[in-house]
Amino acid sequence: MGLTLDQALGQLDITAIAFRRVELPETVLAPAAPGLVHFIAVLGGSGTLDGAPEPIPVTEGELLLLPEQMELRPSPELVLAHGLLGATLLDGRSLFALLPLPHRLNAAGTELLTGAIPEMLRESAHGGAGSAAIVTCLARRLVTTLVRDAWPKPDEISPAGVASQQERLGKIVDLLKKDPAREYTLDGLAQAAGMSRTVFHRLFTRTYGSSPLAMLREFRMKRAQALLSETDMPIKTITARLGYRSRSHFWKLFKDAHGIDPSNSACRAGVDDIFSRELSQTAGGPRLIGQIQPLLWRKS
Repeated sequence: MGLTLDQALGQLDITAIAFRRVELPETVLAPAAPGLVHFIAVLGGSGTLDGAPEPIPVTEGELLLLPEQMELRPSPELVLAHGLLGATLLDGRSLFALLPLPHRLNAAGTELLTGAIPEMLRESAHGGAGSAAIVTCLARRLVTTLVRDAWPKPDEISPAGVASQQERLGKIVDLLKKDPAREYTLDGLAQAAGMSRTVFHRLFTRTYGSSPLAMLREFRMKRAQALLSETDMPIKTITARLGYRSRSHFWKLFKDAHGIDPSNSACRAGVDDIFSRELSQTAGGPRLIGQIQPLLWRKS
């Protein structure tokens, strides 16, 4: 089963780091870490990027994706925006591994060069609250624009090499458990498992007794309970950290899962901890703790 561009974009985990303006002579752009590629926007001038097998001629207005192993030396007349991009599919492959690199796009006169990229540079330099989220959002837009005209036909993309259906399903479970806050769709998970949506949903539910998105909700609620009982993190922050945009929706799901409101969960956890410490210091306390704690957390 092939992978369309829309399917790929719907499951991407984007990484965007070290975005900066480059205009100093003799600047060297070091090779990127594995899984990342160089992103370059030519903000001004014309010249070459040396360090590849052959110098790469560039001119103002061009956007480029270059392989990670390249060490690049821009010619002095160039003014660049440079950063490192990663785009990982649910099955662990890099989106850029499916594209022929180097890849370039002429974006002269577009809003990318006059708006999005300058904003990325400002937010990267600022580094304040919310900056990383803004940079990642803008990087997703850049990746979409850069790859849409170079995306291979779906039947030209080899499926991820997973040996059996059971291993594929297990990989999805591990993914949901490891990163429950990520935005998942049934189509994206099915694609990562190398199955059609219908087959994936049927096999997953038959194997685990729960649908993929129901299992994701269970993992999120367990994580929420742990954060409420072990940290002083505000409920609003926990809601966002677990991938929910609506606090009321999170509130309802938590109460459905645990039988109590999130605010009561935090309070009961605090009382429970104090009570347990006091009781553990009395004769027979440890045994009584095991009998009383379930009553404190019993569903109403």
